[in-house]
Order: sequence, then structure tokens, then C-alpha cells
Amino acid sequence: MTDQLLQALPVSTLVLGACGGAAATTTTLGLANTAAARGGAVVAVDATPAGGDVAERGADAVLSVSGLEQLVAAGPVADDVFDGYFSRTSAGTRILNRIGNQTASEREFHTVTGTLRARGVSAVHDLGHRLRAAYLAPLLATPSPIVLVVPCRADAFNRLRSALQSIGDTLGEPALARTVVTVSNQDATGWQVDVDLLREYLGGQVWGIETIPYDEHLGMGIVIEHSKLAPDTRAAYERVSAAASAVAEGRPERV
Repeated sequence: MTDQLLQALPVSTLVLGACGGAAATTTTLGLANTAAARGGAVVAVDATPAGGDVAERGADAVLSVSGLEQLVAAGPVADDVFDGYFSRTSAGTRILNRIGNQTASEREFHTVTGTLRARGVSAVHDLGHRLRAAYLAPLLATPSPIVLVVPCRADAFNRLRSALQSIGDTLGEPALARTVVTVSNQDATGWQVDVDLLREYLGGQVWGIETIPYDEHLGMGIVIEHSKLAPDTRAAYERVSAAASAVAEGRPERV
């Protein structure tokens, strides 16, 4: 493993799906677990409007009955109480899930962002496939790396243009230069679309393109255990993690 792959994740990484079912949640967990397995303090944050399934998909160690809404309502809390709001993975990632009893608000994410930064914790945010919601303003205020996940399907590749346009329209053209397009293969029969064609099409528009291979463990729909992923899958998450670090550091070269 190279020194580049051992670098910590940025303070904040935004994971966005190009469409529904793009694998934004599994990519969020993959990046967070990769960092946690290396000893990093990292939280996977459910940043979807009404609550997603990041805890149900990834909390193979502890599934908390509390979540983001309760943490925000509690106000300042001691570290031992703070930890009780999180679900956990066996790799060491803490998961801050939305319980879903209210719609996400900007105030919530101001509080969560400040709380995590004060504790020196990296956050990987699962945005689902919506970027323009007002509640995301605290997350979009800093130039964080964006991991844009697209399934390896022709129809999804065609819809990628609108996702990139959304990033440019919402955050400005410089945001595309810190976007890592990540192609997720969800087909056990192989790669159905030539990713090199996508590289040619997007050359110079985004920071780079990474790929995540099909993984039987992810395809089973059960709770994800990072240690049960195939070596090639874990290596792919390492590459995406390293790319996010390079973007945060302003390095234009590919990792």
C-alpha cells in the first residue's frame, strides 16, 4: 500500500448518487469503514431529507435507537453520552442516522457539523441523490470533495450529465474540479458499459474517475461487514478515499 493510500480522509466528504439506487449509501460506508479500519475517527452521516438506511445497511456491531434528531435536540453533551447516539460498524465507523420523525433542517446540520469538527472527527455524508436542498447549506459552505456515484449502466451514464450540471449550477464550475465520479458495478455478469468511454467524455471536466467492482457481499442486501468485502472492493474504496484526500489538498494529479 502506498503512502498516498494511508492518508486520512478530509474533514468532510460528500457522497452523491447520480440517480436513485446508485450505491451512494454503500460507497459512504465503504469510505468511512476504510478510514476507520486505518484507525481514523470517522462518522458516516445520513444527510438525506427524511432519513435513509445507512445504519440498517452498515451497523453490523451496534444499531442505536437514537439518531441525528435526538443528538441535535440534546444540545452540548459529554463524550460518553455523545457516543450513545451513534450506531457502529465492526470496522470502527460511527453512524449518525436519521430516525425520520422530521424533515432535515439547516439548523440541524449547522449543529452536527460544528459538533463533529469540535471533536476532530471526519464525516462522510450520504446525500442520496439530491444536492439542491436548503438544509445542505452548512455542508456545501466549504469546498469539500464530492464523490458522485453512478451505476455502470448506459441509462445511468446518460443521466450523469444532469447530475454534473446540478453540481455546477449549485456550487459553481470549480466544484466539478473537486468531483470524483465513481462507477459502481452492480451486475454479477461483468461491466456492461465501457468506463474508458466515460473517461474520454469527461476528460478535463472532473477531477477523476474511479471504479468499484461487483461484490457478492454487497449484492446480497444484508448488513455490510467491511471485512467480508472482496480484496478488490476494499482496494477500490482505498483508491476513492485517496482521491478524496488529494482533492481536499488541492492536488490536481490522479492518485
